[in-house]
Amino acid sequence: MKNQNSYDRIAKFYDDVIGRSFEPAFFLKDLINKYSSNVTSVLELGCGTGGILEVLSRDYDVSGVDLSEEMLKIARRKNPNVSFSKQSIVDFKLDKKFDAVICVYDTINHLTKFSEWKKLFRNVYKHLNQSGIFLFDINTISKLDNLAYLSSFVEKFSENYLVIDVKKLGKNLYDWELKVFENIRNDEYRLHVENIKEVSFLIKRIKDELRKNFIIKKALTEESKRVSGNSDRVYFVCKKKI
Repeated sequence: MKNQNSYDRIAKFYDDVIGRSFEPAFFLKDLINKYSSNVTSVLELGCGTGGILEVLSRDYDVSGVDLSEEMLKIARRKNPNVSFSKQSIVDFKLDKKFDAVICVYDTINHLTKFSEWKKLFRNVYKHLNQSGIFLFDINTISKLDNLAYLSSFVEKFSENYLVIDVKKLGKNLYDWELKVFENIRNDEYRLHVENIKEVSFLIKRIKDELRKNFIIKKALTEESKRVSGNSDRVYFVCKKKI
């Protein structure tokens, strides 16, 4: 996935950790249908192992972009008829335009400079058809601060363990240290470590930048509630300006 943060080291564990829940994909589909009635093609930026596209491909012509070759290998196995491209989500170049572009699972937070967010917004605009929609989510500053305040937390999946430790490195910059203890046999484990940087910015700053090329149709939480300073994850639904 995700620009300089590739997830290559833990790609094979990704689906087991995230799970094969299709609820996020159906949530996105509902948003797409609510804000545009004529979407036939969808591009996902930071598509990872292709779980979202696995669902959306039932109704749309879908494509995916990701920088991690290991993640894309899994995505291609799950979606043999989908077009995938190994590129940065910031400056990707494709030879077609789309009715909708999506970027979810806080993928955009992995871009640690706001100049990269701005470049991504402009690039999405170029790859959208007239009146196309751009749908993405972010981890808010509030959520990342809360995670950094907490102690490390552990999740068991199959016979393996995932340890997550989020630390604040500077103003709105955070490091996610992901440790996977892979069970080899009995009580023997192999350690896989991935450090992922995330950053977030004020909602107003994001909206101000988006309005240069998009009409913001809606900003909402996962529970479809009004966005506040305490919101954890915020979804933006934007329409390309004509």
